[in-house]
Amino acid sequence: MRDRYEQITTLQAEVVVVSFGNKFWVKVWLEQTQAPFPLLLDEERAAYRAYGLEASKRRAWGVRNLLYYARARLQGRAIPHSTGEDTGQLGGDFIIDRRGLLRLVHPSREPTDRPAVEELLQTLGRI
Repeated sequence: MRDRYEQITTLQAEVVVVSFGNKFWVKVWLEQTQAPFPLLLDEERAAYRAYGLEASKRRAWGVRNLLYYARARLQGRAIPHSTGEDTGQLGGDFIIDRRGLLRLVHPSREPTDRPAVEELLQTLGRI
């Protein structure tokens, strides 16, 4: 998403990251990722509950996620440090239009389960 940020803003859209981590680890994440997106802190996970996002350590630490981290390490990419937070909380991707209508809903079944950036851009282009 970071590499396509200019294209996203051209579509008059904004990416907002919501995290349940504490302020210290959110700052570490922002430094590690250099993400240009606004980040909202939801320490109580009210948004996670409202959007029906599940928590599952079994799915969060399944084979696909472990392979993702192994590949990242082999490619020399930085791997985020442990935050001490709940590593079983799953995320999701949502597109909400100006009227507050959900235009894309993608609760992740496991951490690497994300819609393709092209799918997100196509949805943004239609609204």
